[in-house]
Amino acid sequence: MITEETMSQAIFEYAIEKYGDRVEELYQRFSTEFPENDWDIPDDAWEKNYLCWLFFEKVLPETGQTIAEEFAEASKDMAPGMKQNILQMKNMIRSNFAVISGKDRFLKIKDLEDQTVYDVTLPREVPSIPPNKLLTGRIHPFGDHYRFTGIFVIKTTPLILDPEIFMNAFETGQVDKIENIQLRKGSTFQSVMNKYPSHWIDWMCKHYRIKERLKKDKICKIESKLTAEIEIIVNGLFEQSKDALRLCLAQGGFVKYGMLKSFDDDMRFFWDEGKCESPIAELRQKGLLFVGKMGFGDRNYKIAFVPNELRDGMRPILASKSMQTALG
Repeated sequence: MITEETMSQAIFEYAIEKYGDRVEELYQRFSTEFPENDWDIPDDAWEKNYLCWLFFEKVLPETGQTIAEEFAEASKDMAPGMKQNILQMKNMIRSNFAVISGKDRFLKIKDLEDQTVYDVTLPREVPSIPPNKLLTGRIHPFGDHYRFTGIFVIKTTPLILDPEIFMNAFETGQVDKIENIQLRKGSTFQSVMNKYPSHWIDWMCKHYRIKERLKKDKICKIESKLTAEIEIIVNGLFEQSKDALRLCLAQGGFVKYGMLKSFDDDMRFFWDEGKCESPIAELRQKGLLFVGKMGFGDRNYKIAFVPNELRDGMRPILASKSMQTALG
């Protein structure tokens, strides 16, 4: 008999049996509609997340139903009330949720957008989640409670009262927003910098001794400074920062961010004067590297992007350094 615990697996098996030879076709047709299409998570997790959406939420045009609804209508081996519960599943709620309290698999969470409180059960394979965590994902009604589906992300919530944790959570959120800037192969230095917060631009101006008043004029001067003095600026970098630039330039000027996983990339929203937390932070704070999102096929990936205007000037400097190291 199909119960709440076995229901998801039963729907997956039904979907694979009926639509298994059409999975690629359904992906091509509907992947761009998937709300979490641009999540930067491992491929196997992304595929699981997508299939949950396809099976539980997507109404197929040819049937007028979700695959879960088809399953509910077709199955004869269900616990009482299970059919009605499954028919509720497409009513997903996507948001950031703060954990108010929890015991074992049962959580009380608050939607941070509209302050609604939900009672939610976790899958058995997921460890208990303590209060003061932030969950990003989706839930659906299921009888007298709600359930998570697909992949959800767990972070420390900014609701905690400790000032340091609060500030770290705030800064991480602000940096994440900046890292959602959409980039293209032809993105210009000025178009990206215009989307940066003013205090980042001001810090760069202080570092490069630029005294313009308007943000657009400051950005123009920063670009001019970098272009004119690229050799001095690059030679003054940490060696690991140079290595990160070499890696990016070797791939055409930008790479999927995962390729930089061997480099420390701690980055704060508020910078300490003269202090770079990591090699990647040094590059970003000096205007030598952008981090944002770029589309590859049907997906959006987090990438590291050397400004187009600086690449030609950097290549001979970094190449000669690399050669000296090899000969030394």
